Amino acid sequence: MNSIRLLENNLINKIAAGEVVERPASVVKELVENSIDAGADNITVEIKDGGIGLIKITDNGRGIPSDEVRTAFMRHATSKLRSLEELDGIMTLGFRGEALSSIASVSNSEMITKTADSPVGTRIVLNGGVVEREEEAAANEGTVFTMKNLFYNTPARRKFLKKPAAEGSYVSETVSRLAMGHPEVAIKYINNGNTILQTDGKGDLRTVLMYIYGRETASKMLDVNYSKNGFVLEGLIAKPEISRGNRSYENFFINGRYIKSAVVMNAVEQACKGKLMIGKFPVFALDLKVPEGTVDVNVHPTKLEVRFSDENLVYDIVYNAVTKALSQTELIPDVTWDKPAKPKPMGVQSTLEDMAKTEKPENENAHAFREEPSKNKDEKKNSILSAMDKLYANENNNKEAEKADNQNIAAEYKKPDKTEKDEKTEALKANTQDNKPERKPFFTNYRIVGQIFATYWIVEQNDTMYMIDQHAAHERALYEDLVKKFKTDSISSQQLLQPIAVNLSESEKLIVEENMELLESFGFEIEEFGARTYAVRAVPYVFDSPGNISFFMDIVDALADKNIKNIYDTKEDAIATMSCKAAVKGNNRLSYSEAQELIQRLLKLEDPFTCPHGRPTIIEMSKYELEKKFKRIQN
Repeated sequence: MNSIRLLENNLINKIAAGEVVERPASVVKELVENSIDAGADNITVEIKDGGIGLIKITDNGRGIPSDEVRTAFMRHATSKLRSLEELDGIMTLGFRGEALSSIASVSNSEMITKTADSPVGTRIVLNGGVVEREEEAAANEGTVFTMKNLFYNTPARRKFLKKPAAEGSYVSETVSRLAMGHPEVAIKYINNGNTILQTDGKGDLRTVLMYIYGRETASKMLDVNYSKNGFVLEGLIAKPEISRGNRSYENFFINGRYIKSAVVMNAVEQACKGKLMIGKFPVFALDLKVPEGTVDVNVHPTKLEVRFSDENLVYDIVYNAVTKALSQTELIPDVTWDKPAKPKPMGVQSTLEDMAKTEKPENENAHAFREEPSKNKDEKKNSILSAMDKLYANENNNKEAEKADNQNIAAEYKKPDKTEKDEKTEALKANTQDNKPERKPFFTNYRIVGQIFATYWIVEQNDTMYMIDQHAAHERALYEDLVKKFKTDSISSQQLLQPIAVNLSESEKLIVEENMELLESFGFEIEEFGARTYAVRAVPYVFDSPGNISFFMDIVDALADKNIKNIYDTKEDAIATMSCKAAVKGNNRLSYSEAQELIQRLLKLEDPFTCPHGRPTIIEMSKYELEKKFKRIQN
């Protein structure tokens, strides 16, 4: 048996490096964050071979005094933290003092740095963490850090890296997020000699997103601005028509630091629920400024995870902020008949500069993109082919389901004509008398032109044509009626003939204890019946049938995963399904008066722009676009 002994510092550094330096992107993140903490407002990131061969970070920050340069490469050496008490209010991106020592221990490194009051700079060269040379050098104010041959002395780590192209993509993603988190910093990113990204550092997040995601996405982002209890949430979220198939476009920051948070993810996605297609995720860049002592950033060496002192408050802030942003604009997709232009490659600087020239906002402080009317429709939108292809694709995907729906309710519709018509009319008018408008109608002076394909109603107002999907519109109306019923009506309970004992884990018992009042408001009657056992004596009566113990456990699980406030939150999908089943279908002709009633009802809804499953209820096309097709207007 080997005896216990202390490890050598060089070995300790190599082991510790694994926590901080996972791949080239980790190196870029740590070094750029150091530059930002040093007050730099101009940073250049250059890599070769995916960052495995070379990473070079140049900044115009404060630099490091010559007598502290060697100390900076020691483990846990930092200028950002002096005591444990300061950790609660830490505002810098770095504070652990591990990055430079970890990076230097697994690479060939060189740093040239100069402060404003020093006549010359200092150059230090390290090989595997060992200082080989330290000397004076000519330098500009700031710091240049060069790293070569990452993991050259730890081959077991190096073989787990991916190909240079893949590692380069991780670096690109990291630099993009750093730019989003700090639009006030001009960041230039060069990969194998090609300038991939260059932001102007003027503090306009929309312009940064234009460089990263393109004009189309940036022009359809909505401002988010919300504050509560000292928390301030700012940023941008895309309209629902701009969505993605995964969460890689969800960007959340705390005081400029990119983090991953299930609380925030759930809050944003719940606020967008019913506005996005199923399987789609929102696009956003949000930054939360937090009061001192409300967040713990010292959870993991990578600082990607944090803990909030009040997760429910953070959830409410994010949810309310996103809901407010989405409710303050008309979310009607506009379409065109132009063929989509082939995208230009984004890997060269000339493309980025051209984009910046063509998309300069009139007011750099205003988060909006405006162009001359003659250009706006061409460059603002994708073609109707793309938009309608998606619409028709969704219709085709739903066609079989709708056929089944029609068969299931065929008996209901196969009644004498007068009765059928009266029942449809009554269904469309139901619950409208007592409903006060939740929002100002998005159009008021309109005219119904007619119906096409027994499904879509054409409405004209001013110089715009709208097309309304009768099934999606009626589904949304029924959905909101049901939502209001379950949110406002008291939930009735049904006493069980025999109480049912439910055995809970320690964590589940704690959830029940902390949410007892909420569970009782849901209609449950429960009491403690042992160490980890509760007796359920009554259950809520929902959807014309009593809930069961499985439903009780579903709610307990939901309370563990996310913030819910009423019984409706646990039944959204069921309500959406009910609405879809009851709504008038496509190819089921409505009369003019029925269509008018449906449209008036749609205008009064809280969220009239999508059905509960995220399909659009209405799209628009301008007279300008139509006249271009008939050559009344020449491009």
